Amino acid sequence: MAIPLLALTAAQAHTGAPIEGYWKNPIGSAIIAIAPCGEALCGKVVWASARGRREASTSTRNVVGTTVLTDLHPAQDRWTGTLFIPDDNIHVSAKLQLLDERKLKLTGCGLMGLICRTQIWTRADGPLPSGD
Repeated sequence: MAIPLLALTAAQAHTGAPIEGYWKNPIGSAIIAIAPCGEALCGKVVWASARGRREASTSTRNVVGTTVLTDLHPAQDRWTGTLFIPDDNIHVSAKLQLLDERKLKLTGCGLMGLICRTQIWTRADGPLPSGD
């Protein structure tokens, strides 16, 4: 009985843990925390630079606290869900793929997959920045 439980625990840790944590966008204007929310994972902005706050101000009063990734579920070697782009005030499909333990490839596609954009996020270790 202990062996199946151990295998189940290992499988759950493997599917849930790899992309959880803090991730910084390529220009360093935002840090997103990916964590469980209900039956899926979500990503919420936990820090934004002055530039990040300014760029998102057209669609949201305060970008910090905004959920930008929702309904993330594992699908083969990646995660799929929905990405909210505050700068443009749009929701697009999202695919996330862990390239290594420090790099996360995020691809957002709109217009039924006709327009896609990819970014490489890096793991943000340590305390959140206090200023800009």
